[in-house]
Amino acid sequence: MAEKLDTKELVTFEEIAISNMFEIAALVELLDRKGVITKQEVLDMIQELRSKTPRAETVQEAFPEPYLNTEAENALIDRVFELFNATGVTAHQTKELLRRVNLLIDLGERLGQKTTH
Repeated sequence: MAEKLDTKELVTFEEIAISNMFEIAALVELLDRKGVITKQEVLDMIQELRSKTPRAETVQEAFPEPYLNTEAENALIDRVFELFNATGVTAHQTKELLRRVNLLIDLGERLGQKTTH
């Protein structure tokens, strides 16, 4: 008989895709900051690979606007990473903390929508 899976350990394809997208965007951002490659070189390579794979859909922008961070956003992200590293939390603890922060933000948005001005 198959083992019952723990629902707390299951992730959706969407969560996997988003996580993968952020990891790739972070790597490109770091490589660009360090001067190893430029974002344009990455975009050119994506276009080259897509041209070799006819079934691949053409996407207008490889790094959609929300994933190209401003300097202020990058500074904030760096500070958050510094805090995580300084406190010694594990990757799992960090993910759980960020998940809970996201829930709080969602709750705040919902409460804000109910407020009349």
